[in-house]
Amino acid sequence: MNTFLGFSTITVLSCACASLPQLLLHSGLFPTAPSQPHLAISVDLLAFYHALFERTCNPINALTSALHTHYEC
Repeated sequence: MNTFLGFSTITVLSCACASLPQLLLHSGLFPTAPSQPHLAISVDLLAFYHALFERTCNPINALTSALHTHYEC
C-alpha cells in the first residue's frame, strides 16, 4: 500500500464471485463509480459526514474545518 498526502493506493484482486464494488464495500470503502471504480471513500468518513449533516446547516464547511483542525501541525 502506497500513501501520499493522506491518499492510499491499494491493489484489489477480484474474481467472478463478486464485483469490484462489492469487494470494496466489504473492505469498508465506498466506490465512486458503479463499475470499474478508480477511487473509493472510507465508509467511516461517509458516516462522519452523515452525522455532521444531521447536526449542522452546512456540513461540508463543518467537515473541512474539522479535518483542517485535526491535521493541522
